[in-house]
Amino acid sequence: MPMLGEKGKILGSQALAKGIERAAVYVDQVMNKAALKPIGRPSTYINVLGGLGLAFAPGYLRWTGTTKDVAEIAGGHMFNQVWDYLEEYMAPAGAAAVAQAAAAQATPRYTAVETPAGAPEFYPPLYGRKVSPEPVIRNHVRYTLA
Repeated sequence: MPMLGEKGKILGSQALAKGIERAAVYVDQVMNKAALKPIGRPSTYINVLGGLGLAFAPGYLRWTGTTKDVAEIAGGHMFNQVWDYLEEYMAPAGAAAVAQAAAAQATPRYTAVETPAGAPEFYPPLYGRKVSPEPVIRNHVRYTLA
């Protein structure tokens, strides 16, 4: 049974650290800084400085036992986010844009086109708007997709 306690401590610590990481990403979104490079995002500092703090503070504060282990494991997990930041900096500048363009090209886009029955000239058009694949009926005019 002592092994289960050790595993629980490790898994719980990492789950705690992951929760802190997710909260940091939420801070980025709230502050509208999620699209910036890592150096401009608050989550970078929360993860790196928080991770270092959790990893080294228990030694300076003379914590012992489970509390020390949980803090050190969580801190190590948070600090490892540095690798993700390095990968983000090392990726080619246009890689994200190219991947996004490829995904957009692979996704079919539908545009509304008036079916040959004629529509009143004053009808507000659906042309060019994204609509569902099903036919659209507005003001007794049926629109299909092209």
